[in-house]
Amino acid sequence: MPNYPWYDVREIRDLRDMLAQSARLYGPRDAFRVKYGDTWTGITYAEFTRRVTALEAALALHGHRPGRTMGIYSEGRWEWALAYLAGAGSGGINVPVDKDLREGEVRHILDATRAELLVTSERFADPVREIRAALPRLKTVISMDAPAHDGGVLSLARLLEEGAERIRAEGAPAPAIDPEATAAIIYTSGTMGSSKGVMLSHRNITANMMDMCRAVYIDEHDTFLSVLPLHHTYECTCGMLTPLYRGCTIVYCDNLRRVADTMREVKPTMMLGVPLLFESMYRKIQEGIDQRGRGRFRLAKGLVGVTGLLGLDLRKKVFGAVHQKFGGRLRLLVSGGAAVDPDVVKFFRELGIHCIQGYGLTECAPILAVNRSKLFKDGAAGLPLPHVEIRIVDGEICARGPNIMQGYFENPEATAEMIRDGWLHTGDLGYIDDDGFVHIQGRKKAVIVLANGKNVYPEEVEYYLNQSPFILESLVWEGPEATGPEVEEIQAIIVPNMEAVDKHCQEKGVTLSDELVEEILRTELRRRCAGLPPYKRVRRFTIRWEEFDKTTTRKIKRFLYTQKIMKI
Repeated sequence: MPNYPWYDVREIRDLRDMLAQSARLYGPRDAFRVKYGDTWTGITYAEFTRRVTALEAALALHGHRPGRTMGIYSEGRWEWALAYLAGAGSGGINVPVDKDLREGEVRHILDATRAELLVTSERFADPVREIRAALPRLKTVISMDAPAHDGGVLSLARLLEEGAERIRAEGAPAPAIDPEATAAIIYTSGTMGSSKGVMLSHRNITANMMDMCRAVYIDEHDTFLSVLPLHHTYECTCGMLTPLYRGCTIVYCDNLRRVADTMREVKPTMMLGVPLLFESMYRKIQEGIDQRGRGRFRLAKGLVGVTGLLGLDLRKKVFGAVHQKFGGRLRLLVSGGAAVDPDVVKFFRELGIHCIQGYGLTECAPILAVNRSKLFKDGAAGLPLPHVEIRIVDGEICARGPNIMQGYFENPEATAEMIRDGWLHTGDLGYIDDDGFVHIQGRKKAVIVLANGKNVYPEEVEYYLNQSPFILESLVWEGPEATGPEVEEIQAIIVPNMEAVDKHCQEKGVTLSDELVEEILRTELRRRCAGLPPYKRVRRFTIRWEEFDKTTTRKIKRFLYTQKIMKI
């Protein structure tokens, strides 16, 4: 496999330094595009940096000091980035909060991290009112939407005015930022159990940003469409901080139903997503192909293949109708959070939209490996970043590098379990192939060990099951055989895709019933498991009529569906 040099990047010391450099380099360019009513308005790097500096000054006026924690609790919007960079730039510690958490969970995070200040939006005014009443330490609440200070809630707009006034009178604050100081405490999504607060330093985050840009090319001509929750380190580091580092323009779309419309309006070049998002886009395109005829699509692919051999890339012209649905400029999709179907990745590339996936954890700020712009394997998680070392210990992926977390917040026992002898133990099982690509097999805690000693990775079996158009999602587990509880076998909980089942029944002219759904799923299980070794095949299944509970990155919370719970 050929090798390609890393892309050149500029060195940054901390997040404040990053933004200051970007303001000098990209001052008149748009850092954000924001829609007010029906009009899109740009916020330049120069203006955004002025507002960040003004908010730093205002926060100091209201008692925010280096080392103190500040919660950020809102939907995705440019003010979220403003609050984050002002908090970090003032030497404080940001605590991004998942907007989909229940009120009690939000209260717990803010209480545990001893947050004295919270930046939020009008959408969360009601829960914040209750949370504040229960937390005497939470002295200051800042509203992104309030036009003026009111009833103990400070207005972000007014704070920016106060900060600007202080800067005119006294000059801009310039606190010395220690690169090793904690910049954020980010709570994990907790797919296997309770979440923990991951402490990331300025150095952890900036090292990861620089390494990602060495591996994947982005520049000031790119427009990022941000659709994932910003509290998650994947979107925060890769979809917010890194684009700002490289001079890109960011557009937020907090409503997934509006993604297609927003893409047509702002014409993005890049988007981060999770597999479910890209697989949904893939299915919609496939439906369009079916309506227009498979023959035409195969002919178009053949034409692209032949002209490609002649050195001509006609994909954007031949598949122009698809490109226009995405705005006409989309060039790169980056998938993370879980393994994406290699067929989906290949399909987008055939259309002329490069699609790659990466691998990481919140504890790694977050990226460890990524498929590069010119070096990629569709079925792999990627190549290690240039300053990241990865090795396999007893089948488990372990890593070390400048992006590895400082530890879990006030949890030395969990930190010691996770980081041993300088190596972070990811909890993921995998291997490194001869070309250096990392491959993920599944979670160590989720692996099923059968009585015969065979290992079964639930994620692998679920991948095959989920290829069925009649299966919306599945969860594979180890349950007792029908002959007796002393022997375990592979079982599954299946959520049927009722839209596809209903369509199938209409085409066949049969009446939909629970029994028919069960028979369709039984047939699909046999078909999808046929290519698996016998010990990996699903022997029994139960139907679940509701989708599984998931994290905000759309991963199933497995710990809620263990054998013990199912028996209850």
